[in-house]
Amino acid sequence: MFVDRGGLTLVVIDPAHDAWQVTLDRIELDVIRAELALAHGTDLRVDQWDVPSPQGPVPTALQARAHEILARQEAVLEQLADRLGDTSRQQAVVDRVDRASGRRHVPAYVDVSA
Repeated sequence: MFVDRGGLTLVVIDPAHDAWQVTLDRIELDVIRAELALAHGTDLRVDQWDVPSPQGPVPTALQARAHEILARQEAVLEQLADRLGDTSRQQAVVDRVDRASGRRHVPAYVDVSA
């Protein structure tokens, strides 16, 4: 804890609060990246995730933000599941067309030196 230069305010520094703030920032950044990738149909790129060391429970002052980020994560997860389902259905159609047309799944090579 420290007193500001004016000597009027006592500020308590909470390392757990700061650590949770950084953790939530990292999680939210990945959520933003996922939301943008879904909105624009681009590849999802996220940083490698390292589980933070135990920091205790989320401080009361950050719980609303944590719940909001969780809700956004759940929405992104639902959208990703929908996209995966769409992709699986499209692949199933392609597989049925291949089987119906009698196409064999063999590699085809083109001799470009001829």
